[in-house]
Amino acid sequence: MAHTSANKVAATAAQQAKVDDRLVGAQFVPLLREHLERLHGQRQHPNRTLHYDQLLVAMLLGFYEPADRSLRMLEDISAADQARDFLPARTPRSTLADALAGFEPAALQPIVAALMKQLPALQRTDSDLHALLKRIIAADGSLFTVPADVLWAIALTRSNGKVGRQIRLNLQLDVLQFVPQCFDLSGAGDGSESAAFARNLIGGVIYLFDRNFVDFSFLHAVLNVGSDFVVRLKSDTNFIAVEQRPLDEQDKAANVISDRVGYVPGSRGSPGFGDRLLREVIVWDSKNKKQVRLLTTLLNVPARIISQLYRQRWMIELFFRWLKCIAKMEHLFSHNANGIALQLYVAVIGMLLSYIRTGQRPGVYEFRCLSWVARGIMSVATMHEVLKRRQHERDLAKARRIARAAEKRA
Repeated sequence: MAHTSANKVAATAAQQAKVDDRLVGAQFVPLLREHLERLHGQRQHPNRTLHYDQLLVAMLLGFYEPADRSLRMLEDISAADQARDFLPARTPRSTLADALAGFEPAALQPIVAALMKQLPALQRTDSDLHALLKRIIAADGSLFTVPADVLWAIALTRSNGKVGRQIRLNLQLDVLQFVPQCFDLSGAGDGSESAAFARNLIGGVIYLFDRNFVDFSFLHAVLNVGSDFVVRLKSDTNFIAVEQRPLDEQDKAANVISDRVGYVPGSRGSPGFGDRLLREVIVWDSKNKKQVRLLTTLLNVPARIISQLYRQRWMIELFFRWLKCIAKMEHLFSHNANGIALQLYVAVIGMLLSYIRTGQRPGVYEFRCLSWVARGIMSVATMHEVLKRRQHERDLAKARRIARAAEKRA
């Protein structure tokens, strides 16, 4: 009996997926190995041919492969000689599809949390914002097109009269770290965008919102969790000022036009919000040649900081672009809500590993270098040399842009 039990243990160990330093970095092999062992035992079934740990490693292999845009390609990658170091066998796409629909995405949260604790201290590019001593969270949604037969998705009528379907990714991004803090998916039965975000609000942060979040019951919910906000006002939203604050030279240099304290009369129907003293800061958008009205709960910081905060909201647009163009989320492996969420988790895990290994926010150069390391055609030391050279080039280009802007102002 002992001999039989030992054989079963050996067989189980042989089935488990592996990681090595090419894929995730030497320091994270032990960390991920612990999680892979936990995932391997989830939802055990005597007929299961693909376990959760194997799915995760297969998808990480695909994440670092620029050509991987489908389950068919992921199946081909799993059959490659290189994959033998990570996976016990080729992974058919039908099996991958079943696993994406069946495994629980939330089981990957402990890996995300463990990697978040390892993030490097990034260079503080804006000391004024870091001095606020609060996390700055941009919140917004991004739409992904799915086939019309995905009935749980949001229906829309196209210009040709045909019905299309989309799903919305609801994302909250730490803009100074460029790391997601919270995300989920919305389909046809999920209500408004602000209602979707209200269920996952974080306390003690500064939220950055665009005009579609001017919903006073939602903003009241933000206050209820102990957070502040900066939101862009719609052009027809009224504001009753009780105090006009003076602007100093730094405010004017930051294109601040007006700084007023007062009330938003349309919010009085929201209990506990309508009588709250708020602040309206108007800034000039030199790129689009128009004024931008910002409403905020931050009453005691310079007006220029409010302008700087709102400009940081653009970071979430950059993240969506990264997600779709570099992390390849514009090609969804699954049309099942569970599978899409799982693909998103793997993209975040891949992103965090990239962040930690390179020490820089993940972009095209970082992604390409890591894919070369994963394939074994570039060493980690060479990767750091390449990225250091690229960063030096970016720093020089930024310095030239700043110098040209200073010359124009002079």
